[in-house]
Parts: sequence; structure tokens; C-alpha cells
Amino acid sequence: MPEIRLLLIGTGQNMLGHIRSLVQLKGVEIVGMADVDEDRLARAMEMLNEPVPGLLDYRELLETVEADACFIAVPNYLHRQVACDCLDAGLHTMCEKPMATSTADCDAMIAAADRNDRFLQVGLSCRFSRVDSTAHRLVASGAIGEPKMVWAREFRAPFAKKYEDWILDRNRSGGTLVEKTCHHFDLFNWFTGACGGSNATRVYGSGGADWVYEDLSRLPEGRTEAEEPTLNIIDNAFVTVDYDTGARAELLLCMFANSGRKLEIGIQGTEGAVIYYRLEFRVDLFDADHPKEPRTIEIDIPDDEMGWSHHGQAYLEQLYFLDCVRKGERPTVDGYVGKRSVEIALAAEESVRTHMPVGIDATPLQ
Repeated sequence: MPEIRLLLIGTGQNMLGHIRSLVQLKGVEIVGMADVDEDRLARAMEMLNEPVPGLLDYRELLETVEADACFIAVPNYLHRQVACDCLDAGLHTMCEKPMATSTADCDAMIAAADRNDRFLQVGLSCRFSRVDSTAHRLVASGAIGEPKMVWAREFRAPFAKKYEDWILDRNRSGGTLVEKTCHHFDLFNWFTGACGGSNATRVYGSGGADWVYEDLSRLPEGRTEAEEPTLNIIDNAFVTVDYDTGARAELLLCMFANSGRKLEIGIQGTEGAVIYYRLEFRVDLFDADHPKEPRTIEIDIPDDEMGWSHHGQAYLEQLYFLDCVRKGERPTVDGYVGKRSVEIALAAEESVRTHMPVGIDATPLQ
């Protein structure tokens, strides 16, 4: 198995999750890290089996350390610059979600991958979850007919603290519907297109900052570290997405559900439905043989994966990216897939602000 030399840029919580499983992989050598914060960088370095260069400027890392690929987990507004620099340095690049905070930044990243003949994969890791992928296989098999309605209901706690509270600032994070629910919008695209092509055409959003992100006084104690953080993101929303196939998708999001947390995703087809609960590791199938009581598929998560990021879905994402690098095969979760989820997310943010539907000319898949 060819050894892949890997650089890690950004060592916050997302990257720490990646490191837990990356250090277990054979044929992968982490050869350098970069982060602007010395303490976070030192903490990440302690997780490695052997010491490697750790630098405060990722550009110096690109200039001084030979590598084949990189993982990027920096604040969203920096994705374009860091990813383009890595691609221009000749590295296959796995960039955390969301791909970027504007479609122009997405285009620049795609162009950088193309001109350097390098792979760009976007960290939409739900596609690699054993639960989500089981549900997708059922839909793609035709078990429920043509998918017509998709929904996601996520009621959860507020965002975890981020460096200098960048996540609370829409200008740096893209907003809640970009930072958090790009995952859901990607799943909407994935499921509505499971039996053929599908493109989002219009988005309607209703939401606001009505509780935890209403003002600074309501933020959980200890959640901020900046002196006067910018707080301009929403904490709840309903978002409807129309597709050119006639399918519709609906997001229900609450960011202040410390009690009653729930993550449910469903796909209603013309001949049945798939409903699943990622945090409960099960998929329910309603079909001709199970019209009222579903056939429940329990998802087995290997013990070693349970302790890794998102119950192993980041690990499976890593395996896929590294396999693409070894085989020279372009990842399916590429810049075009990443941009399509950002397009919906940005339209949803705009619709929430303007109280008007927003049309989309979806980027074609390549």
C-alpha cells in the first residue's frame, strides 16, 4: 500500500476528531501540522505517534515539508485561500464543510483543483455514515419508488465554542444554515437525485435569532472567548427546497434544544418511505411488505469506530479520500457537490433575511 504523506492545517476540534482515526491508519504518515494558536497546535501534536514539524503559518509548512495531500479544518471564511494554496502547491485536498462562504469562493477552489490536476474533496461526511448510506442504498434501489418528499429535523444544543467566536459571525461562518445545515442540504440533493438527476430550483426560509442567539446575554456560560463577539446568526428555521423533479425537501432546525434533542431524516417515495435516526443507529423501511409497521434495520457500528468522530463517519470519509488518491480517481464528493449544498444554504440565509423565496440555478454535477 503506497504511503501517503499528509499535512493537517487547522487543529481545532474538527481536526482532533480526524487525528484520532488518522493515526490508526496504515499507509498514511502525518508529516506536518499548522495552526495559528500555539496551545491548540501543541495539543494536536501530542496525539501523534511521532513528532512532526508544527508551524504557525501554513504557507511555511507548504514551502518546507514534502507531502502528497492535506486535510483542512480552518474557519469557513478561510477555506478558499487555504485550499487554493494547498492545491497550487500540488496537494490533493480534503477541505472540511462547508466548502466556502460564497459561490465565488467555491468556483475558485474548483478552478484551483482543475488547473493543478489535483483532487478536491469536501467534508460532507454524512454521505459516509453507515446509517445515512444504508438509507441511501434503499432509496437508490427503488424500494420506495421515486423520492418525492425529503425532510430533516434536527433539534440540538448550540454550537460548540470556536476560536475567537468566528462561528457566531455570519460574515466569517456564512451563517447557521451554511455552517451547520450544508450537511442537510447535501443530503437533500443526494436523496432527491438517488434515482436520477435532480436540481434545486427555489428555496423558502423562515427563521430568526429567537432565543440562544438573540443576544449575548443568552449565550451559554463560557461559550465565548472574544471580548465583544459579533453575534448575527440565527438559531431556528424552517426551510423548504423545491427541485426540478417535483420533489420537495424540508428542514426543521432548532439550535437551543438542550432537552428533547432529535435528529430524524426521512424520504417519502411514491411506493413507500425510509425514515432513519442517525443517533439511534437505525433505519425504518415502509414498503409494500411493511405498509404500517416498518422493517427496522439496526446499524452495527464497530466498537473502535464508536469512539471516533461522529461514530466513524469521518474515518470512513478519510478512507475514501485516501483510496481516491492512491487510485487516481476523482472523489464523488467533489467541489461541484460541495458548491451545490452551499448554493442552497446561501439561498436559505437570504430568504430568511428577506422573507422572500430565492431562485437557484444549480451548478451541474460533473
